[in-house]
Amino acid sequence: MKKIIILTVLIGSILAFLIFKVTYHEEINILALGDGLALGETAFNVRGYSFNDYLKDYYEENTNLKEYITEFASKRETTSSLLLKITTNYTLESSNISITQAIAKAQVLTLAIGMDELNLEEEITSPIIAKYLANIEKIIQLIKIYNKKSIIVIGIYETPKISPEKANEINNNLQALCSSQDVTYIDISSVSKQESFFFTPKSYYLNYQGHRYIYEQILAKLT
Repeated sequence: MKKIIILTVLIGSILAFLIFKVTYHEEINILALGDGLALGETAFNVRGYSFNDYLKDYYEENTNLKEYITEFASKRETTSSLLLKITTNYTLESSNISITQAIAKAQVLTLAIGMDELNLEEEITSPIIAKYLANIEKIIQLIKIYNKKSIIVIGIYETPKISPEKANEINNNLQALCSSQDVTYIDISSVSKQESFFFTPKSYYLNYQGHRYIYEQILAKLT
């Protein structure tokens, strides 16, 4: 009788553990950092649906999404201004959360920055590229002080201002940097070849199709 009771308790414990493993989902916090690309900025000066929004939808449907923070990203954010936000520990007045707190508790952190910064330059020179890459390296290093989880860096793509040669140079350096820092790099250079991904030929901002493509590339790396 005693053996039966012990066996029953053991089987019950195993079943409870298995049910817990199947039904439990870790709480997920998503943090989006960057410029207009991170926010889904459009050619019409309003925000559309971004790749981060698609990522949020995925985690809402498949896991336990706790927080989705986009307020630290801003249109025309530069690597220098984002670096300043992190080094001064910029705090959101609306929620009283600091950027380092948001970084520390993020299970998924995306960094998409450079499309505004580079496209707003009169000419993209070698010193400008060097400064951009140096800032990216500093940003990643600072992020990794607080968080070593899923850090995702989005590359850039060709535009009328960013030539194919310069886009390749920047992306190759970004990829090498991400590899050395052990963070995930997402190559999106092919979007420039898809006219259907853009609102107008004159705007470098992507429409929802372009953002969905980026989301799919991220998801392929995460799952």
